[in-house]
Amino acid sequence: MHPEMKMRKTLIAAALAALSLAAVPAHAGMFDAVTSLAGGSGNSSSGADLVGQQQQLVESYTGANKQVLMAQSLMASALGAKDAAALAKAEAEALTSGATKDSLSKADSAQSAVAKAISEQQKSAGTELDAEAKKAYAEGLGSLAKGVLKYTKMANQLSGFKDALASASPLDLPKLSSGAYIVTSLPGNSKNLYEALKQAVSFAKSHDIPVPKDATQAL
Repeated sequence: MHPEMKMRKTLIAAALAALSLAAVPAHAGMFDAVTSLAGGSGNSSSGADLVGQQQQLVESYTGANKQVLMAQSLMASALGAKDAAALAKAEAEALTSGATKDSLSKADSAQSAVAKAISEQQKSAGTELDAEAKKAYAEGLGSLAKGVLKYTKMANQLSGFKDALASASPLDLPKLSSGAYIVTSLPGNSKNLYEALKQAVSFAKSHDIPVPKDATQAL
C-alpha cells in the first residue's frame, strides 16, 4: 500500500475513535436530562417534600376546623338552633388528620351553613338566653376565638406550601389536591370566620354574656 494512503487511513481511524469516545459522555448527559424531565429520581424528593408539607397543612386546617365546628355546636345549641348544632358536631367528629379534599369541602360547607344559622338566631329580636345557655354560648365563643387564632397561625405554613405548589411537577399535582383546596379556601374562610367572631362578641356584650379573653385577643 502506498505510504500516503496508509497514513490517510490511519488518520481517519484515529478520528473515528476520538468521535466515538467523545460521544459517550454526551449520550450519558442526554440520558440524565431526559430522566430528569420524565420525573426521575431528581424530582421524587421534591414531590415527597410537597406531600409532607401537604400532610402538615391538612392537619393544621383540620384541627382549626374541628375547633370551629365544636364551638359552633355549642353556640348554636345555646341559641336554640338544635339542627345546626347537631350538624356542626357531626362534621367535627367526622374530620380526621388524613382528611381528603372532599371531606374538607364538606366540613367547610357545614361550617358556613351553621354560621348562617347562628347569625340568624343572633339577629332575632326575641332571642333570650338563660344562665345555662349563656354559659354554653360563652364557652363556644372562647372556642371559636381559638379557632380563629389557629387559622391565623397557619399564614406562614400556607404561604410556603402555596409557593412550592406553584413550581410543582404536573405529575405531582394529583397527589396535592387537599393542599391546593386549602390554599384557595382558607383566605375566604378566615375572613368569614373573623366577621362571625365580631358579630358573636357584639351579641355577647349586648346580652350580658362574659366575653372570653381569647375572643378579645383574636379581634
